[in-house]
Amino acid sequence: MEIFARSAGTAALFAVGYVGFRGAKKMGWPAAAMLGSLFLLGLLNLSGLRLPFYQAPVSFVSKVLSGVILGQRIDRHMASAVRKMLLPVSLASFWMVMASIATGLLLFAVAGGRLSLMTCLASSSAGGIAEMSIFAMSAGADVGIVAFFQSVRIIVLYATLPFSTGWLARRASGAVLPKAPAPDAETRVSFTPGEIARFAAVTGALALLFEAARFPSAYMIGAMCGAGVMNLRSGKVMTLPPRLRSAAQICLSMTISVGLSPRTIHLVRELFFPLAFSVALIQAFSFLLAWIMHRLTRWDVMTSVLATCPGGLSQVAFFAEDLHADPLIVGVFHAVRMISIVVCVPLIARLFA
Repeated sequence: MEIFARSAGTAALFAVGYVGFRGAKKMGWPAAAMLGSLFLLGLLNLSGLRLPFYQAPVSFVSKVLSGVILGQRIDRHMASAVRKMLLPVSLASFWMVMASIATGLLLFAVAGGRLSLMTCLASSSAGGIAEMSIFAMSAGADVGIVAFFQSVRIIVLYATLPFSTGWLARRASGAVLPKAPAPDAETRVSFTPGEIARFAAVTGALALLFEAARFPSAYMIGAMCGAGVMNLRSGKVMTLPPRLRSAAQICLSMTISVGLSPRTIHLVRELFFPLAFSVALIQAFSFLLAWIMHRLTRWDVMTSVLATCPGGLSQVAFFAEDLHADPLIVGVFHAVRMISIVVCVPLIARLFA
């Protein structure tokens, strides 16, 4: 009977998350799969209707697939681009990691003990909703608060980004963009069943190995490393189908929504000003970094701002195409920044803890 209840609950919650995703996509929300599903599932939990489901397997699948999504950016093409832009990429990654830590510590001080240090660091880090929520779960932080803070930051960023970049671009001088390296000739899009099986085995094995070593966000970072190793070794990039990417985000929303409660809403009301402060501060750090990148590299302002803004990789890549920025530079900067934050912030957080 319990097996039937959990199976039915898992299917029902996924269906609710999928409805939220489709509705958010139709309304043009950024990160629709994550925000839309989290919105509906969160409302369901806050209403008191909590369905039983297979939380551990769903959490494992979502974390491993999130790691694969990050790891698919690690390939020979990206490695070549990073070598050509080593100084600005390194500076930007170091800057955003330090800015995330500084903002988290300030948020912890302003919150006056109402939030734990781990919750503040995960909430303020310039990562994605999925990545920082996974870190929050592994670090024992308040995942509901983290998901809410990250969601607000992403929404504010995407709402203001076209206007801010347009305003800056109209006041900027001309720019020079580095020549993009040619894609690796060996890169193909077809995979044999054996290659897919080896890829799945390596990513799953490294995820479990990192978990056994008690590494922060072990499943996600282990799978990311496994995907990166396989991509670099074979010269081919294993890209998850869009439907599987959306399914992974819905599964993660199912896990995150468990941490949402009336206490989360109460804390959000109490911490409105610290929340606004945190969002404004990380935005200020990113715009200052964009100005430094523009002066250092002479790239156009649009590319500099999009490359350094604290948003999600796939959504910012779409902005880069729409706003005529250089998608290669934007993609490389965000891939390296996201990987740096996902790996470094949990390790640094342990030192402070």
